Amino acid sequence: RMRILSAADQARLEQPPVFDNAERKRHFDFPRTVLEAAQRMRSPTGRIGFLLSYGYFRAARRFFAPQDCHPRDIVYVARGVGLAPEDFDATAYKETTRLRHQRLVLGLQGFHAFDAKVEARLITEIATMARAHLKPRMIFGRCIDFLIEQRIQLPGVGRLTDLIRRQLADRKRALMDVVALHLTPPVRATLDDLFKRDDGGNRYRLSLLRKLSQSTRPTKVRETAEDFSAIADLYDSVAPVLEVLDLGREGIRYYAGGVLRSEIFQLHRRAEADRHLHAISFIADQHHRLHDALIDRLLSVVQSFDTAAARDHKDQVFERRQTESARVGSLLDTLETDVFGALQDIRSLVDDMHLSPTEKIERIRTVLDQDRESEVRTACANIRRDAADRDSYFQALERRSRRLQNRVSPILRVVRFGSGERCTDLVGAIAHFREKDGAVTANAPMAFLDQDERDAVLPKDGAFRVSLYKVFLFRHVAGAIKAGNLNLEGSYKYRPLDDYLISRDRWGADKGQFLERAGLTDFVDPEPVLARLDEVLHRQYQQTNAAIRNGANPHLAITAKGGFRVATPAQEDFDSEPLQRTLSQRHCVPLAEILATVNRHCGMLDELRHWQQAHARQAPNPATLFAGIMGLGCGIGVQKMARISPSVTERELEHAINWRFSLDNIVAANDRVAAAMDRMELPAIYRRSQETLHTSSDGQKFEVRRESLNASYSFKYFGKGQGVSAYTFIDERNILWHSLVFSAAERESAYVIDGLMHNDVIRSDIHSTDEHGYNETIFGVTHLLGLSYAPRIKNIAKQQLYRFHSRRKDGADWAIAPAKYVNEVAIHENWDDLLRRRYHQAQGSRRIGYLSAAQLVFPPTSALQGDESFRPDRQIPVYPALS
Repeated sequence: RMRILSAADQARLEQPPVFDNAERKRHFDFPRTVLEAAQRMRSPTGRIGFLLSYGYFRAARRFFAPQDCHPRDIVYVARGVGLAPEDFDATAYKETTRLRHQRLVLGLQGFHAFDAKVEARLITEIATMARAHLKPRMIFGRCIDFLIEQRIQLPGVGRLTDLIRRQLADRKRALMDVVALHLTPPVRATLDDLFKRDDGGNRYRLSLLRKLSQSTRPTKVRETAEDFSAIADLYDSVAPVLEVLDLGREGIRYYAGGVLRSEIFQLHRRAEADRHLHAISFIADQHHRLHDALIDRLLSVVQSFDTAAARDHKDQVFERRQTESARVGSLLDTLETDVFGALQDIRSLVDDMHLSPTEKIERIRTVLDQDRESEVRTACANIRRDAADRDSYFQALERRSRRLQNRVSPILRVVRFGSGERCTDLVGAIAHFREKDGAVTANAPMAFLDQDERDAVLPKDGAFRVSLYKVFLFRHVAGAIKAGNLNLEGSYKYRPLDDYLISRDRWGADKGQFLERAGLTDFVDPEPVLARLDEVLHRQYQQTNAAIRNGANPHLAITAKGGFRVATPAQEDFDSEPLQRTLSQRHCVPLAEILATVNRHCGMLDELRHWQQAHARQAPNPATLFAGIMGLGCGIGVQKMARISPSVTERELEHAINWRFSLDNIVAANDRVAAAMDRMELPAIYRRSQETLHTSSDGQKFEVRRESLNASYSFKYFGKGQGVSAYTFIDERNILWHSLVFSAAERESAYVIDGLMHNDVIRSDIHSTDEHGYNETIFGVTHLLGLSYAPRIKNIAKQQLYRFHSRRKDGADWAIAPAKYVNEVAIHENWDDLLRRRYHQAQGSRRIGYLSAAQLVFPPTSALQGDESFRPDRQIPVYPALS
């Protein structure tokens, strides 16, 4: 059976919440209407039982058995209404009375009972999430959120998990039925061949297709291109069935992950339709991953080529400049001795009064007959030739073209681009390149080239430069991919943007529902939003300039040229109390003990769940999971970690890492740790304000000594090696809540929103980055997210300042004035698309609109309290605190 919650989590949710004194007082502080209703009840048991049900429902939105009530709560409620705790007898609290009291509680709280009609609606929601292949635990959390948002009583944990199990099982059976119905015999035979040994070898074809190289060497690129061609043929054969299955990205990755982690004999044990379903998903996943890997290589190779060509051109220009300087100096010397000397001799002869005109003419002719012009003409010709040689950059590109062609040509021959409606000329050039198998001629399409590139490729007095044409083609392809004008057919990373979003038709039909679910109802009309921003921005300009005029800003100074300069004040040092008396006196604490202690308080190992949703064997020993964490986290390795761990076998450790150490599980385990730290009082002393939480993010460079598509060269950080950037998010309490790795050559600002959205626990109010993590777009997106963005910009005086529209009465005497106006027309034209993308971000994140797994297991009792309508998105303010 599928295990959605662990036994401990399920037992915790089935029992009434455990309150501390403050929480008990808050939840059992009853309104007058509730107390009056209790006074009308005749028996003390009914009166106390009713009040207990009301308090527990207020906290957990569900009802519990009377015998499960905590004794301290019984004492508190009984004394609050002037009764003795002994007056409450759980066995005397009859079921009919209890059900009548529950209906009364639901009416007082404004909730509805969980009946058959609600169950049908919930089944529809679960079926929708099952088609999206969400994890069962996340489905459980989203069901909880859906019911609370609809103000419906939460059912028992067992009933809810049974509904989820049933819908997931129905979805799996439906997929298998589709496979059995639509899979033709030839395609079925093709899939079965994947599970057979290769001719003349001992390896299975499926095993040969699992490899994915990270190298950009020509031989490896060609091998990857050949692998993709083989996968593409398989993908074409299963594409009709895949389209009917409609697995989506998450479904493909789930079933393909089972293939990647399974041994061949494990796949053979599956039912035929189930095995074919996994094989189809594996083919689609490998197709998309190889497709993306080829494009990653293309972009990496072209970027490296541009850098190397620019460096060669720079060196060439430097050498040519030295040569030109020497030639100019030589020319000046020649002019000084030969030309100017001859002129001086002629002038002397003309001024000589002792010579007759005939003698002067003869002597002048003698001076002119000397061969003094050849050296001057030669020097001038050399300089003129150097000045005319302005094609040196194109020559540098052409010299390196062969190296680029060996790596990019195999990729361009096999990748499958989409329609390319925004770059039809480039798509035609790519088609011509494939048709000629790279042997392009002067008849090749050139409409995609710029005019100077066209003149360089096909000069008026020269032959067609094939190598240079290919360089331009490859560079334009890379630029179009980066700009999003050229996309792939079958990809994870390079699909058209609209493929990641809700369709425009569906958005137009259900826009109101989508905006309400994402908490964006205040942004339906852009006019009031822009008007408020206009007013706030103008007021801030006035406030800032008034402070400058009054001398109230000691950190800002106006320069002589009318600009301004901002000085960052130094932080004051302060002494903190020593913690030696609080902390343990042991100098060394075993890492295993630290992990065990952390797990005991937050249950992080519970998140390391088996990849398969069902048929997973019993959870491994915690020591095995601790060994896996230390072996991978400390770089010890699996084999060595198994040898130095007496209670762990190598096979058991490999199995646990293979099936349980997925990226999603690791992120969920980290969220458990962060949630536990978030509830602790000690980290809160580092907060400057208890109302707002300040977070930040920054990157750190790490060298990579193996071939990796994420790694890039950077002499500044790695010398002649390659490296990556590890981008880390942390709050002012030093709680690290998210991190990701990408190329060191990429700008960090593209990943700021990713970190803010992929977070379950830390609710940021103000986020800061350095200048490398800043761009203007983030200001608008964070405003829709409901938080403030406060980057640390190094040269803020050089930034462009904007205002919404002209205000002639204000601004003439401002020391800091805007230079440009916001394009409100463009904002209005793209407002709907902006909301659509924002909704997609909300749906793709577990942060907005849904309770996290950590909140379900360790629910903050204040999150579900109160008689008002509870909405999780209320935890984030609609408008940020603009500064």
